[in-house]
Amino acid sequence: MSITAQPGDRLVYGLRRPTLDDARESLRRSVADPAAAWQELLTQTGLTGAETDAGSVASMARAMVGSGGFIGLCGNALSIRITAYTALGAVEELFAAA
Repeated sequence: MSITAQPGDRLVYGLRRPTLDDARESLRRSVADPAAAWQELLTQTGLTGAETDAGSVASMARAMVGSGGFIGLCGNALSIRITAYTALGAVEELFAAA
């Protein structure tokens, strides 16, 4: 996998923020026609695939979950990663402030 951290990203307890590249890679590993699935998801979300913000990744995860099947499973996994990263980041900030 050739996914790199985005500028300004930080590791949170060893985890990096999930990206659209992660979403696309999960499709590549899970569905028969990942290019078509990816294009359909981009169309549904109005994304280009080049976005790097957390909101775009969350939108993609929701669209993937809504697709059901293996795409939905990939979306669930992405949602779990987003939630874990966000929650652990909040905990890390609380400890840093203490």
